[in-house]
Amino acid sequence: MAEKILIISPVPLFPGHAGNRERILAICTELMERGYILDFFYTGFHSEISEDHHSFFNGSVLDHKLETERVQFGKNPVSRLQEIANGLKIKIENWLRYLQDGSASARFNRSLTEYKNFGKWLLLMGQTDQSAYKAVIINYAPYSFYFDLFEDDTIRVIDTHDRLTDRFKLFINSSREPVDWHSLTREDEKKALSKADVVWAITSEEKKFFEELIESNVTKVYTLRHLIPFKEIKNQEKDPKIVMIGSGNRLNIDGLTWFLEQVWQKIRHYGLDLKFLVAGSICEAVDESILDDDIELYGRFESDDEIYSKGDLFINPMQEGTGLKIKTFEALANGKFVLSTEAGATGLNELVGNGLICSDDPATWIQEIKQFFKDNSIKQGQREKTAEIISQIYRQSLDVISESLNTKLESNEL
Repeated sequence: MAEKILIISPVPLFPGHAGNRERILAICTELMERGYILDFFYTGFHSEISEDHHSFFNGSVLDHKLETERVQFGKNPVSRLQEIANGLKIKIENWLRYLQDGSASARFNRSLTEYKNFGKWLLLMGQTDQSAYKAVIINYAPYSFYFDLFEDDTIRVIDTHDRLTDRFKLFINSSREPVDWHSLTREDEKKALSKADVVWAITSEEKKFFEELIESNVTKVYTLRHLIPFKEIKNQEKDPKIVMIGSGNRLNIDGLTWFLEQVWQKIRHYGLDLKFLVAGSICEAVDESILDDDIELYGRFESDDEIYSKGDLFINPMQEGTGLKIKTFEALANGKFVLSTEAGATGLNELVGNGLICSDDPATWIQEIKQFFKDNSIKQGQREKTAEIISQIYRQSLDVISESLNTKLESNEL
């Protein structure tokens, strides 16, 4: 009988167009190709998730609806008391952060208790056989409390996606209001990660940070960047075109605005007959008043072939951020050249100069775009090196998954 793995995620996998969703999708695809049966539990708060989840997973898509939670609370006074206790605990933890770390930490960091929805906990517990899974893979460290539901011999894996310690400071340090995203104190991130047998860091820098943070010989930390092989998708467009893909979060909107103001408006004066195509859910958040006739909002798309056949030069103008930039990586893996800011190229140092052009200077962006569309033949030789590097990263990622799923076996042998 095939072994089972449970995937727990606060974000749905479908529709795609966001780097974290593409990452989870790629990992799940690989696991099912290896013969594992995958169940999926969505721990977010959309009342409905796409039917594509049911056709994708070869196991069960577990019930996640909050209506079920309300019924449980109504029938079980213990659950209601737990909810009240958690609310009080959150207030106390917030006050302690204020005393220990200051008002910014109290305002923008969240405690682990805030993530622990007791209704979701009961919902998952009621649907699963806690001894049935070879491994449980949780996306994002704050949700590691779900590990407590499972037997000791279950392999516990956290895919971190990002380092979360004081993550809000990325914005505070540049005098900007932080976006609504995961941000923890150092102690809370340590506590969350310490529940795992295996931690997947998305860059080697974050791997080092997590190893120093946990200080444990029990938890193994691996670098797992992105699980995608190199596949060159040919450009099918006749007109020269720059392409940007992104989700509708504020980081992408800010990056797009920077590109339009600092690069696009200036490069148009050079007489280049260029078009600019913007794709993904970012199109639903764009202020169309800042666009011109040479900009197309393509919107959502169904496949890589559909969008990566639209051009040869893709951009990532993100101004802040941490972790690996999945969309930058995917464009390179699909045989495209990428012009990126430093933030948009995080974790991809070995690809700079090998298909990836990296600069924060608008004048450099303008020069690179002019050169690319004037004569990009000088860059064609980089594609072979890009393919080699992407393939090496892919093989390393496959090895990490294999080692991760043998963790308990290796421990027993020792």
